[in-house]
Amino acid sequence: MFVPFLNKVMTIAVQTITTMAVSMTLYIGSQVLTFCSFIDNHNGSINDLVEDGDTLLHLCCLYGYLPCVQLLVERGANLEPKDEEGAIPLHDACAGGFIEIVQYIINSAGNADFVKRMLETTDAEGDTPLHHAARGEHLNVVHLLLQAGASPKTTNVYGMKPAELAESDPVRSTLEAAAATDSIISG
Repeated sequence: MFVPFLNKVMTIAVQTITTMAVSMTLYIGSQVLTFCSFIDNHNGSINDLVEDGDTLLHLCCLYGYLPCVQLLVERGANLEPKDEEGAIPLHDACAGGFIEIVQYIINSAGNADFVKRMLETTDAEGDTPLHHAARGEHLNVVHLLLQAGASPKTTNVYGMKPAELAESDPVRSTLEAAAATDSIISG
């Protein structure tokens, strides 16, 4: 008697979750379409500063909106504009731990020199994107950045390496090992 009831509850739960997932997908899709319409009807440059010295790409990276990041990059957004704190969008994606966005930006760079330049870009405090990922305890992003060639030895204006900003052992030990061996970490 309990098993049929449990099956019924599980069926309802799966249907509810499926309906929610479809609704969420439609909602996200409609938001991207709205954003697309905004971009198409925007009178200024896609690279204009819109809030606190941030471009639309900075904001989309900061809040983890991958579809909007993709749209902006496809429409020609600059991957290297600096905000009022000297950070580029990659800094924001790394700080938030948005690995898909970090990977997308790296892949969109087009060549190794461009990737290297972004990985070495420092903000007003001398932090690289790797510093931001370490501070945020985002191990998967740390691995990705190291694979892409980020230096775990770069110090910020306070003389701190990325490992010194990490509080958790996995992130700190990964960065310390990478700095000690001068190697690229494989994920």
